[in-house]
Amino acid sequence: MSEGQPPTEGEPAKRLNDLDDRLRRLRERAPEEEEKVVSRGTSPQTAYGFAFRIGVELVVALAVGGGIGWVLDHWLGTMPLFLLVFFVLGAVAGLLNVFRAAKQMNRDG
Repeated sequence: MSEGQPPTEGEPAKRLNDLDDRLRRLRERAPEEEEKVVSRGTSPQTAYGFAFRIGVELVVALAVGGGIGWVLDHWLGTMPLFLLVFFVLGAVAGLLNVFRAAKQMNRDG
């Protein structure tokens, strides 16, 4: 069909049949790949994705720990005590999350 001509009656049905045939051939060609994607449930992480996850987990753990400590210090009037304690606890929690993520990445890889 060229651009200036209107489609004939059978042409849309022919195009749908062609599409259906192409989809069927693709499904027959790689059924094992489709099963892998469906059974796994998650997409594999790239190195950048893993690094971003690690960075975010560390920063969030430090921010939450420091924030809790800061709020407690202002509420109780004990200025850097709880901030330091909860900042260190946040750092420990962040490092534990990093170790868990690295262990999971090794297990998946």
